[in-house]
Amino acid sequence: MLNVICARGALSQAVQTVSRGVSGRSTQPVQNNIYLESQGDALRLVATDLEHISVQAAVPVQVVGEGAVTAPARLLTEVVNSLPDAEVSLAGDASQALAVACGKSRYTIRGLSAADFQTFPPLGEGLRVSVPQGQLAEVLRQTVFAASRDETHPILTGALLSFGDGRMEVVATDTFRLARGKTATAGNHRDTESTENGEAGGTATARAAIVSARAVRQVLRALAAGSEDVVSIAVDDTQIEFGVGHVRIGSRLIEGQYPNLDRVIPKSHDKCVTLAAEDFGAALKRVLPIAREDVNRVMLRVEGQTLELSAESQNVGKVSEEMACQLEGEPVEIAFNCRYLLEALGVLEVEEIHLELSGPLNAGVMRAKGVEDWLYVQMPMEVM
Repeated sequence: MLNVICARGALSQAVQTVSRGVSGRSTQPVQNNIYLESQGDALRLVATDLEHISVQAAVPVQVVGEGAVTAPARLLTEVVNSLPDAEVSLAGDASQALAVACGKSRYTIRGLSAADFQTFPPLGEGLRVSVPQGQLAEVLRQTVFAASRDETHPILTGALLSFGDGRMEVVATDTFRLARGKTATAGNHRDTESTENGEAGGTATARAAIVSARAVRQVLRALAAGSEDVVSIAVDDTQIEFGVGHVRIGSRLIEGQYPNLDRVIPKSHDKCVTLAAEDFGAALKRVLPIAREDVNRVMLRVEGQTLELSAESQNVGKVSEEMACQLEGEPVEIAFNCRYLLEALGVLEVEEIHLELSGPLNAGVMRAKGVEDWLYVQMPMEVM
């Protein structure tokens, strides 16, 4: 039976990380548990909803006995977090219970049969690449916010990851907005499934995968911004797995055809507005309380070197303010979702942004000064 001794800190961190793989809505009670198994000199912890996400972590341990148990994720997390900073003993028994001992604390947690716990199948042959943590964190953070949360359109609840020519491109959209970012990778970008597919950016694509935004967000939480430590990414026909240190985050790929990006991203514009990003964000936040009462609509009127932002609601009132800008092209008036603009600005750390426009009925493109591999597209709203 499982019987191990380990440090509370490492165990606590692993349990918290792995518990994010539990949905809490599984029809199979054992899948609401964390699976714990002693392997060699490590304790492997696994949690999965069997659909969108699987999270694994390994903790160095002293193995007294080998075996596996499961324990309710929420209860195990609370127990481990409450323990004193000392060695922890974990021991399973024939009744599927897990005994937890630390200092003077003793717990017996009732689990379910480890034999009934299901996990994702092993990854098959496919693409294997690597990316520094900092680079991956940046490209995921700057894109995944645009994914849809509407489960009635599963494709849009995922992010499209395309690999090829030493690059990884990430795209997320909910049809009202789209964010796209790119980063360099290392590894075997060409595999047996290699195809010529230009929809994700105009270059040959070795493999493309639609990955649950929920899984992408969990990967983000595991990454250290600015770190040069390498993240391994493995993709086969049905799954993707990210390796971050001792943590493995996997997801089943979402099946279907992602929207054709060539039809979404404008190819030209005749107006460009340059704005101070911080000032623009602050102005949008001041307009938002009124815009929120009118489906988040904010009017942007640009003429000369002035941008006027305004919002109006018959029930609440109206607001307007002006800020300096630089306009290339003719004056323009267009309406956008204020909250969406703020969310796009929120993933950037730049001094200036450019809004590329071509009229009140056409999508606008936001680019960030100094960030060549990122763009954001937002559909306009009706001008009132």
